[in-house]
Amino acid sequence: MRISPWIMSVSAGIFLLAGVAVAEEKAKEAAHSGFLGNAYSKLKDVESPSGEKAKRWIAPSVTPGKYEALLIDKTVLYPEPKGTAQASLATLREISAYLDEALRRELAGVVPLVAEPGPKTLRLRPAITAIAAKDMGLKPYQFLPIAFIATGGKTAKKASLATEYEIQDVDSGEVVGAGMRESAGQELKSPTDKLTLDNVKPAIDLWAKDARAFIEAAKLRK
Repeated sequence: MRISPWIMSVSAGIFLLAGVAVAEEKAKEAAHSGFLGNAYSKLKDVESPSGEKAKRWIAPSVTPGKYEALLIDKTVLYPEPKGTAQASLATLREISAYLDEALRRELAGVVPLVAEPGPKTLRLRPAITAIAAKDMGLKPYQFLPIAFIATGGKTAKKASLATEYEIQDVDSGEVVGAGMRESAGQELKSPTDKLTLDNVKPAIDLWAKDARAFIEAAKLRK
């Protein structure tokens, strides 16, 4: 029995589309550091208050007025990195500490910050999941390096910072929110330039300001 060329072409197209879908799904999974556990499937594409692309999920149970304070954990480097010639471990820790400072600076103005768990309190667990020198022109989430690496090539580069965060209800320990984003910092003069805190400060400051703007907007919806 002869198989119609039309059927063969349609079948080939279906297999090709299936292959593309599998490749895209694997690319999405490769962008995950693992810090958020099983929350990645809940994330939705959103636009931050500053207009940047991000991914976010907030549980329906988180309603305005339900929580009155915020506990911010120290930012972790995830997965635990090893310093490289382009980004030393000391620099990575300096960047992590600055993110802590920026979040507290911005959020203290819109929500009471506490040092210990208590009632009606949310816990923010931030993580830096990638710091890299990336070829300029790549779209957000085209790839997120899981390790702290520098991309290859000799084209112009910008410092890139990827962050993920988890929000917990302190009373129940339940995860009620999560998100991830990648932001560009300063352009590097040379592909071999070492990454410094100053290179990624703009990205950190923008993320912290967006966090403040998001909470301010949520409070206005009471």
